[in-house]
Amino acid sequence: MLNEVRWFALEPEVRHAFSLCRVREAGTPDEWYDPLGVVQVPVDRQVPDKLRDGLLPWALATLAAGGYGFGRYHAGYSTLDEDGEPDKALASEDINWSGSSVLVPADQPPGS
Repeated sequence: MLNEVRWFALEPEVRHAFSLCRVREAGTPDEWYDPLGVVQVPVDRQVPDKLRDGLLPWALATLAAGGYGFGRYHAGYSTLDEDGEPDKALASEDINWSGSSVLVPADQPPGS
């Protein structure tokens, strides 16, 4: 019908974010995550995977700029729920941080 108007419900926009947590009691059965912050990030609809590639550089820059001390950290890329909390995980990185750079495990001797 030419003069008929139909309304369609718009799907809610999915929001995406990077989050950073300090891992407490790392490597034990009592391990837990202490949230340090969540930052909403815009999604480029043409290249949605671009955000995955940006997670680790963002986390390292955040750790360096924030003066975070020695420890294990967890960075996540996820959707956000209606309360602005991380929801569906899309990518994650575990980072062992010296207080100024990433700690890299020493090479093990051959045969060990």
